[in-house]
Order: sequence, then structure tokens, then C-alpha cells
Amino acid sequence: MTKEAKDTKEQAILNMAGKMFLAADYEKIKMSDLAKEVGISNGLLYVYFKTKETLFMRLLCREYDKRLDYLTGIAKKTDFKSFADVKRLFITELELLVKSNPLYIGLEAMRPAILEKNTDLEMLFDIKKNLFKRAVELSAIISNNGVIFERQIIEIFFMESAIIIGCRLNSGLPAGVAEIVDRIGMKEFHRDFETDVLNAFSCYLDGFEAKLSC
Repeated sequence: MTKEAKDTKEQAILNMAGKMFLAADYEKIKMSDLAKEVGISNGLLYVYFKTKETLFMRLLCREYDKRLDYLTGIAKKTDFKSFADVKRLFITELELLVKSNPLYIGLEAMRPAILEKNTDLEMLFDIKKNLFKRAVELSAIISNNGVIFERQIIEIFFMESAIIIGCRLNSGLPAGVAEIVDRIGMKEFHRDFETDVLNAFSCYLDGFEAKLSC
């Protein structure tokens, strides 16, 4: 196969994996079922992706690139005159993310505890290197007017990821626990991910801004 043909097949595999992830729990997705849906053998699927975690980590990487493409495009059109402009960029993008990209949110929540534990190490290194490179490029655009330093933008970007992961994990209750909570009227234990993640990130940015002014 030519490189172009291989790339096309890889994207077809990732597209199908994304559809299956949105339709079923990660644990229930079998590589054999994925290979069947794509129309390839199990052996060929493992040539493309050494483990299931490697496959879904690569899918998350593709979502990272989409995020950074969007943020970079908006940043290039924005004149950052104050930290309020920086905050508006990140909050607006986060609102869009939690409302319209369940694939990214679901995969990101799994990344530290599941995906990175059994991912091909060489690919994981390349992903992190590329992500950091692109985050540096984005931070250079945002910090161009001197409102904030590049390293501070990178700090915000990765803290946002940590907040997404934490809020996503806290938003779900096992079915049995949820039934008990409902029965005894402890509604506070039911968390709304969208509300929690936006409030938490907004509070973090407010604190970051206060630190800048000290």
C-alpha cells in the first residue's frame, strides 16, 4: 500500500472507533468488532495500532489537533489587550467543547488512568512532543502583546485539561449509588459536568488573574 492509502485506512479506522465510542462504553468495544466494521482482518488492525489504548489515544490526539487548530485560528484574529481577552478565548472554547464534542471529553477523562497505561510508548512520546510544540506556538500568538507570558499560557492550557478530567470523573455515579442518592434525596451528589467544569475553570482563571496583578 502507498503511504496515502495507509493514511486513508488509518483515518477510516479512527472514524469507526469514534462512532463506536459514542455508541457504547469503552470496555465493551472489541478490536475484533472494530476490524469487522472497517472490513479488515484483526491482524491488519494490530499492524496499524499495537493496542486498543494506542488506537484510542491516537483518536484523542486527532481531537487535540482539531482543538488547537480552532484556538490558533481564533487567537490570530484576536487583539489581546488584557487578561480578560485571554479568559474570553479559553472560556468560549471550553463552552463549545463541552456542548459539542463528547468524543473529546470522554477520551480526555480516560487518558491518564486508562489510555496512557497501555499505549505504544514511542507514539505516546510523539503525541506529547507534538502537543507541547503546538501549545508553544499558540502561546506565542496569545502573548504577542505582552499581556501574559508564553509559559503562563501553557500552564493554563494544561490546567484546563486537569479540570476537565476531574469534573468529568466526578459527574458520574454508579447506577446503584445513583438510585440510593435519589431515594434519600441527596441531590447535591448529582453533579452537572458542564456547570462544574465551566465554574471551576472560570474560578481558576480569576485566581490566575489576581496572581498576575500582585
